[in-house]
Amino acid sequence: MITRSTAILASTDVQQTVDFYCNTLGFKQHWLWEDPPTFAAVGLGEIEIFLQLNPQLAARVEGHSHFFHINDLDTLHAKHVAAGASIISPLENKPWNVREYTVRDINGYHLRFGGPLKYERPPSATDSLPAYINLDVRMPSLEEYVDLCASVGWARHRPSMQDALDHTLVGVVATDTREQEAVGMVRATGDGRYYMLWDVIVKPPYQGQKIGTAMVDAALAEMRKRGAPQGAFVGLFTPKYGFYERLGFKKDLGMHMAL
Repeated sequence: MITRSTAILASTDVQQTVDFYCNTLGFKQHWLWEDPPTFAAVGLGEIEIFLQLNPQLAARVEGHSHFFHINDLDTLHAKHVAAGASIISPLENKPWNVREYTVRDINGYHLRFGGPLKYERPPSATDSLPAYINLDVRMPSLEEYVDLCASVGWARHRPSMQDALDHTLVGVVATDTREQEAVGMVRATGDGRYYMLWDVIVKPPYQGQKIGTAMVDAALAEMRKRGAPQGAFVGLFTPKYGFYERLGFKKDLGMHMAL
């Protein structure tokens, strides 16, 4: 069984590369091999990478990437900025649901530092649910479900989606009454004690307008109305920790709360 993986990056000058990783990126030198060094190890937190003298390969690595998962991304980013690191992609929420930035090292590798998404208030954000948005405690139709998933780029497989709807306990649909169009949904499954929220979707033009919050609140209220006891487990899986933490969920392997 594989228990560990260590990247080996090519270098034109191992000592200079070690100095860059330590002085600019905040890594620690673990060891050097030979004098002058032809091989080395540096680490940051729980990870370690190897640096190998290979000028011919290093001359061709421009743009090759390596990704680092970081817990305190903003703090590390601030340190890299202050140290003058060459940041070639800014710190921001990326479309692939990761908040990250990219640093170019002195050999041309693109080092991508990433972590959980961070809520960024969109220009269209409102402080209250718009009057033209109506919430209904009902199951979305299959066509509404497909349309909503398509709007956020999620995969659609009609048979499995219909099966999901058939086994859903509570559904909430947000409708733009001006267009009579479903613009959001959430569904919940459960057995009376343990519940899961699924498919919390708001169409992109409507995001930031309290629709997601209102739908989740409505789903939780309906679960209580149907007899969910105090302290019942409610979980979900999401990369958007900040949004759900504001609703009372706690970060774990996924997110959960007690009703």
